Amino acid sequence: MIGLSEISNIVKNQAAQVGFDACGIAKADYLSDKKNVLQKWLDKGYNASMNYMQNHFEMRLNPQLLVENAKSVICLLISYNSNFIQIQNAPKIARYAFGNDYHNIIRKKLNSLLVSLNQIFPEINGRGFVDSAPVFEREWAVRAGLGWYGKSSVFISPVLGSFVFLSELIVDIEMEYDKPLVGNFCGACNKCIANCPNSAITEPYVVNSQKCISYQTIENKNEINISTHGWLFGCDRCLQVCPYNKRAKICNHKEFQPIDEILNMSFDDWENIDEDNFKITFKNSPLMRTGYEGIKRNLKNITQQKYKSQ
Repeated sequence: MIGLSEISNIVKNQAAQVGFDACGIAKADYLSDKKNVLQKWLDKGYNASMNYMQNHFEMRLNPQLLVENAKSVICLLISYNSNFIQIQNAPKIARYAFGNDYHNIIRKKLNSLLVSLNQIFPEINGRGFVDSAPVFEREWAVRAGLGWYGKSSVFISPVLGSFVFLSELIVDIEMEYDKPLVGNFCGACNKCIANCPNSAITEPYVVNSQKCISYQTIENKNEINISTHGWLFGCDRCLQVCPYNKRAKICNHKEFQPIDEILNMSFDDWENIDEDNFKITFKNSPLMRTGYEGIKRNLKNITQQKYKSQ
């Protein structure tokens, strides 16, 4: 009979073969210690218009409501850290959106992993998740020993930094579980807080989405009433200043190669692109989440802020 340790090793080897950069495994427990934290954040209205954060509250805390008889949460990281940069003075785009939509890419990897595991363990049942269901992704990654919460509330890996995509495979078999990292790895560093353009990090580990540029340029469907400081889609400022990203491994996965236009479009190019060309060029891009009208709204905000500062 295969031992729990050997099962875990097989899972991690298969995850590496599929193309994930890191894999950790946590016991599929009820996240009781996060219940009050989440509720307090919601009570302050820090979720802004993201009502889905309060929907399925218990499901977000209990993996057994997502996968029947869940025993283990296989947590997976894949880096999108790269050396690619946009041309100077262009409207800024978060690095994760340089290439094609990560949801589709990682979902295929999760499906491949589950298929390969099913061939080895025919009795296994599970489901993959990539930012698409009420899963407490960062918490599971922490419990699986892959890293910790930075003071910006962003997950940080000691090797890969925070330019990483998180995903999970929740399954119904037991394994040997990894131990969380213990310690204050951010120490006295407050660079993410000090450099947040609109002071959206109200205190260590707490973000007010109303002030967050990523929320305003992506999730917010109404007019933007704050400065986005030149960001067209998302914001990487807290990641850019994090010391762990200065020395993080550069991965350059071919699946996340940038769309040429993302790197090379000037302000005028963005201003002049029509809807048909936008949809053709960015049909597989995360930018489709905001859509053509949203991008034009964000561009308008940047223009208005430019005039105000002159």
